[in-house]
Amino acid sequence: MKKIRNAIPNIFTLLNLLFGCISITFLQSKCFEYSAICTIFSLTFDFLDGFLSRFMKNESKLGKELDSLADMISFGLVPSIIVFILLKNIEGNQKVPFIEWSAFLIAIFSAWRLAEFNIQNSSRKNFGLTTPVNALFFTSLSILKSRNIDFLVLSPIKMLFTIFFSCYFLISKITMLSLVFKGISWKKNKIRYLFLLISIFLLLILHLIALPCIIIFYIITSIYFHRFRKNSH
Repeated sequence: MKKIRNAIPNIFTLLNLLFGCISITFLQSKCFEYSAICTIFSLTFDFLDGFLSRFMKNESKLGKELDSLADMISFGLVPSIIVFILLKNIEGNQKVPFIEWSAFLIAIFSAWRLAEFNIQNSSRKNFGLTTPVNALFFTSLSILKSRNIDFLVLSPIKMLFTIFFSCYFLISKITMLSLVFKGISWKKNKIRYLFLLISIFLLLILHLIALPCIIIFYIITSIYFHRFRKNSH
């Protein structure tokens, strides 16, 4: 019974991996919305495996390695393939030969981030942009493309800058804003509540366009408070 109980978090990790693989098969057919649904499932199972590991006090070395391998597929390779497809399908005067291969820098830097995360001690693990948030950003761009809302997205220069900043933030030492609420009090969670309220406001005003905007806002907010904390010490 204990072995089954200990295996539960790893089952959720493998489900994360499974939906990452399914997401890739949908991307081969340019079914961006179905791929996005799979990514949401991967994110959900990724959250659950970590939550259950902590709740059950069962954070094993096997689970840690499985989690990184699953994240590499679901949140490293998937966004790379999304950007590859977006760049490959640019037509007309904006087409740049071989530019689509730059998309796999996301996978490379995601692997770097995951490896560095595994060797950091627990007090320094809140650095840089997480691979799930990074994947969610590129997934949101693919949804905009599928709805023909791509005036903010599809240009080789914009995409190259987006890839560059994505890779930079994945391995940066910037302490990102933790979205884990500490109880329900306003005083302890003021920044989180404000971020949540602004995100809801953006969703109501901008609808789908709000998705990448919220993640950009999250990064900017994290940079600001990272600087604030450094200056206050």
